[in-house]
Amino acid sequence: MGELERVSGLPLANFRDEHVDEQVARACRRLELDDPASLARVLRGDAGERRRFRRSIAISHTAMSRDPHQFALLEHDLLPRLLAGGARVSAWSAGCSDGSELYSLGILLERIGALDRALLLGSDLLEENLAIAQVGVFDGVSDAVRARVRFEQRDLVADGPPPGRWRLVVCRNVAIYMSPAARKRLYGNLVAALSRRGVLLLGRSERLIDPSAYGLRVIGPHAYERVGG
Repeated sequence: MGELERVSGLPLANFRDEHVDEQVARACRRLELDDPASLARVLRGDAGERRRFRRSIAISHTAMSRDPHQFALLEHDLLPRLLAGGARVSAWSAGCSDGSELYSLGILLERIGALDRALLLGSDLLEENLAIAQVGVFDGVSDAVRARVRFEQRDLVADGPPPGRWRLVVCRNVAIYMSPAARKRLYGNLVAALSRRGVLLLGRSERLIDPSAYGLRVIGPHAYERVGG
């Protein structure tokens, strides 16, 4: 897989072996290739196929207000907790894909009258995702929301968290594709980004086995509050 890693520009070792093997096999079947070495040669010369393979590994499926249950949790529980007393909220969407999640959060903050108290950052591994996110052409996204968001390229495992402490970190459906070692480093980086009493929201298919080991406590479905640090 070494050549595929170099050609794709992705840290394939950070992803689950089964996930990588499945995506490589799918690409080989679709392109009628015999082995990963042949796939690497195709990807080296075809930017479109290289982009498609990268997005298949670093899963980029998302949509506006994806998973209404979690956005309801944000609106009715987590954001009121963070915004109590007129407080400001800094929110980091870790693994933001095309920005849909962060823009959806911005729309929610605008609806509850708290957008002017928010700092919104999205980070993603793929520059092709960020190119879409920067444009922000999504239904319901106002100019005010676009003015509040910013995006950056970041490897959530290798690069660590962005500077500062964040009161809300949202990282949904990222860890499930990672190897156990990379997942542990990811969770450590997400927690390191949190301010004290900051909130981490994971996807509905993800949960921490021992939140206390990270200095967290459960405050809702797949939602954790930092109690130390």
